[in-house]
Amino acid sequence: YIYREQRLIHEADWLGMFQKEPHSTLLRVEFSFDHNLDDAFHLDIKKSQIILNDELWMWLRDQFLTAPRREANRRYRQGQNKDISNKAKNAHDASNNSIRNKEAELGGAEVNVSDPDTGEVTVKNEHGTFKMKLKVGSAVKPGEVFVQPTNDVEDGLLFEPALIEQHKAVRINTQHPYYHKVYAPNLSRSVTVQGMDSLLWALCYEVTRILRKLVESLPEPDTGEDPDVA
Repeated sequence: YIYREQRLIHEADWLGMFQKEPHSTLLRVEFSFDHNLDDAFHLDIKKSQIILNDELWMWLRDQFLTAPRREANRRYRQGQNKDISNKAKNAHDASNNSIRNKEAELGGAEVNVSDPDTGEVTVKNEHGTFKMKLKVGSAVKPGEVFVQPTNDVEDGLLFEPALIEQHKAVRINTQHPYYHKVYAPNLSRSVTVQGMDSLLWALCYEVTRILRKLVESLPEPDTGEDPDVA
């Protein structure tokens, strides 16, 4: 916002330095001057536009605005993360119910906790028995033992396998860009979320065999075509 003699002459704009984007919506900059700088800023006759010299323009873009833009971006993402985390709280309930109903049928490896403090578990399957480390935890709310939305997945990964109350589970990172751009727009679409959750859960264990069973109960898509027409 550019003011001359305390009068707004140029509304929200980055003077060609940056494009308008959501990440910078929390940043406001006031650029004020009086008539003594009219010539320096090449003020037009209508007193509605200024032209900055190259040195000042580059200093504003590359030095002065760097820190404020970074902080605005941080605050925007912080607020966005909180909003998405709140929306995610109940979005995966259908997935948990679906997997629960198929758990016995899905079978797979037997996983038992050896040391809950270190996350060491014993896995027994058709290839033998071996040890590995998993995230071992408990449900945040009743029934959330297969798919758990969270903001603390290690190393910032999209998802990680886990053992939640003795159930094989997947923890999905709600702060990951994929969750923001792919999951978040579809959190109100139960079938879409179930499909993505099933894929990530299956990727943690036996992919193709389990995925086939998990989607059996999902409705067939309406393609608008006559099913009897080949």
